[in-house]
Amino acid sequence: MSIHVQRETSDIELGYEYHVDFLPHSESDVSHLVPVQAAVSLSETGDLADISFIVPKACRSDQALSVIRKHQPTAYVAPRVFLTLPNTTGDAVAHALAELEVDNLGRIVGMQIRWVPAD
Repeated sequence: MSIHVQRETSDIELGYEYHVDFLPHSESDVSHLVPVQAAVSLSETGDLADISFIVPKACRSDQALSVIRKHQPTAYVAPRVFLTLPNTTGDAVAHALAELEVDNLGRIVGMQIRWVPAD
């Protein structure tokens, strides 16, 4: 199983929007979104290289983290998830608004990330 990242908006002036799938959508339906603050590492071309975020208390169960833990290299050091995407190198680290996608089984199955450059 691999992580799929799609960059939905790509404008250095306006920022970037990403959709990260931890589980293919065909295997799970998103039932709700949980807001989080993420730290992201971006390449020169705006590709995601690393993601880190604090898991909200409501999502810290083994069931909620089961999909994320299946990916390598991913680490969960309570309460934070550290995720490195393969074949990418980050040049800059930034804070971004994000939302975790949770399915009706309570598992984190995806993430929406919006990074806007500081003025």
